[in-house]
Amino acid sequence: MGLPGQLGLRLPIVQAPMAGVSTPAMAAAVSEAGALGSIAVGAVEVDRARAMIRATRERTMRAFNVNLFVHATPRADAAREARWIGALAPLFDRYGGTPPAAL
Repeated sequence: MGLPGQLGLRLPIVQAPMAGVSTPAMAAAVSEAGALGSIAVGAVEVDRARAMIRATRERTMRAFNVNLFVHATPRADAAREARWIGALAPLFDRYGGTPPAAL
């Protein structure tokens, strides 16, 4: 059966969940057309994400995707950052730029 069948899709298409562009109305329309509509909630606060999910559910009973970011908290590593700057220095030179002192 596979994922399209499990989700009740007629079309093997996933609408891109692009923050600031995808909307509940768009996601619902895509889902209603038989593909997988998507909303992007990674760039909004929890209350706004809930509102977007609720608004999508109000427009369709079909499956839709909720995309969010789950990142580990970055840890500074001066030695690793210095290696990156060093590795990229030739590109800065080629284009007349100056590499940053630190990331």
